[in-house]
Amino acid sequence: MPNHASDRQLEQRFASLDVARTVALFGIIVLNYHGYLNFQSTGATTTPSIFERWWHPFEGALANPFPVGFVMVAGMGVALLMQDVARANSHRDVNEIARTRTEARWRLARRGLFLSTLGYGIEWVWAGTILPYYGAYFVVASIIAIWSARKLIALAVISSFAAAIIEWWRLEQSFDGNLTTWLSPSTPSTPRDLMIRLFIDYTHPLFPWLAFFITGILLGRKYHDIVRIRSKLLIIALGTAALSYITNAIVNSLVRDDADNGVRSALVWRHLVSTRPFDRSVLYVLASLGVVVTVFLIITILCERFKGSFGVRIAQTTGQLTLTIYLAHIFIYNFVVNQVGLVQPTGLDTAMTMSIVVFVVAVIWANWWSPLFGRGPAERLYRRFGG
Repeated sequence: MPNHASDRQLEQRFASLDVARTVALFGIIVLNYHGYLNFQSTGATTTPSIFERWWHPFEGALANPFPVGFVMVAGMGVALLMQDVARANSHRDVNEIARTRTEARWRLARRGLFLSTLGYGIEWVWAGTILPYYGAYFVVASIIAIWSARKLIALAVISSFAAAIIEWWRLEQSFDGNLTTWLSPSTPSTPRDLMIRLFIDYTHPLFPWLAFFITGILLGRKYHDIVRIRSKLLIIALGTAALSYITNAIVNSLVRDDADNGVRSALVWRHLVSTRPFDRSVLYVLASLGVVVTVFLIITILCERFKGSFGVRIAQTTGQLTLTIYLAHIFIYNFVVNQVGLVQPTGLDTAMTMSIVVFVVAVIWANWWSPLFGRGPAERLYRRFGG
């Protein structure tokens, strides 16, 4: 039996990050299957249950935390990588430190290029994939990974407000008959449309998703102090989420009475305080960060309390092969649904059942594969190209 311990020694693994990836992956699979099965025709449920509203792939309460968590954990990984480089260079001269830091930044850029290229290939069969954006985050990280916390926070704020202002402007333009459809290209077939998609449109644009990635970088820099600061972070995260949702509820209740007298004003206010992903408001960013940071901190508590347990080990191993599993769930869907026709859209029940089956099989496969072969096939290719 081959020994692939060297694979795992190439990087320090943190249980909470891998478990968070596993949790996020399950949610992403459910949202994708639900969206593809039940929202590509007029046959969607007209009177959805509370669970269907929660899992609505575009507007539901659970539509956002899973992909946001994935992006935030990616930012944490970037910060931990740069910390490893800094520790390895602690006894070297200035020139050697600068050289290895530059190598690490090029590594991030190569990884980003690989994911973006892979993502645009997958886009042909799975529209809306996060991979091109994921790659863009890593390319940006190759530039900002060594920035000070103050600069990173400033960039996150700019990213959030840029998205909110653009969406507010588009709404205002729509009242005058200008639908600004050029800002929503159907395909990234030109360099301009590609940049529009990456920065301001479609599923996970840099404005405002860069704020989630930067939050991950900042959390990653404090990861080794997480136990000491966790209580304070929990209070801040819960307070941020609560304040965002309460503000949204209050404003919506106030403008409802004015809707007949000022429809335009009411729509603008609802848009500005929206917590829905595609409205890109500042409150949406704050609410998402509050929820996701809270969930991640809870995961760190569980990983510490049940360290070494069967459940944590299973989830951690699965989290190390998420790229392979993510790609596999796409091709499984296309085969089972589009090619063979074994699954038909009936609602959330079918999507959830298919998601659970695919996820359980993926967990079993990952925990069989990893002890025998180390990294997954996609992860191995990813590291071969990106280092």
